[in-house]
Amino acid sequence: MFKGLAAFPLTPLINGRADEKTFVSLIENLAAARVDTIAPLGSTGSYAYLSREQRARITALSIGAAEDIPVITSIGALRLDDILQLADDAQRAGVRGLLLSPLSYQPLSQEEAYRLYERVAHAVSVPLCIYDNPATTGFTFTQELLCAVARLPNIGSIKLSPFSDAAQAAAKIPALRRELPATVTIGTSGDPQAASALLAGADVFYSV
Repeated sequence: MFKGLAAFPLTPLINGRADEKTFVSLIENLAAARVDTIAPLGSTGSYAYLSREQRARITALSIGAAEDIPVITSIGALRLDDILQLADDAQRAGVRGLLLSPLSYQPLSQEEAYRLYERVAHAVSVPLCIYDNPATTGFTFTQELLCAVARLPNIGSIKLSPFSDAAQAAAKIPALRRELPATVTIGTSGDPQAASALLAGADVFYSV
């Protein structure tokens, strides 16, 4: 599932409420285009600004409109209890995978981030994608941490933050691949360097 093109749609909002008709049309367009995965409620989908109820509704709308395309959704939140509740909501709705970024008010240590993923990975029944997005979370994964988290159960992919240039992608992706389990795919985000990352060995383009 974590391969090819994963499309991250916007969540159109009007006065803080989702414009459901417009949102469904976005999902229908992605399904018609036959992307490999649809990923609502990523950073592009404004997940951090929406309530649990809103996120559950958007996830349900996505699954209803996605036809046979797998849906993965973000469960990132500040509190562990909220993360686990969001995971339960999403899994009951029928998602095929989950995205988790390390959100926090106080900066997390590498050990704290590992324990977060460890707790969640053991609690979910669908594959989890490590969501590396330091531009929004303020947290930077070391390669050692990425590889340690990737060895946990139920980890299916890593969504790497955008590379600065092709040379960085060519250096980092093969180095990661040598240490990751074969079951964990490597994904790239950031449109400008996506082609370079895929040529360097990335398995999936997490595209906005």
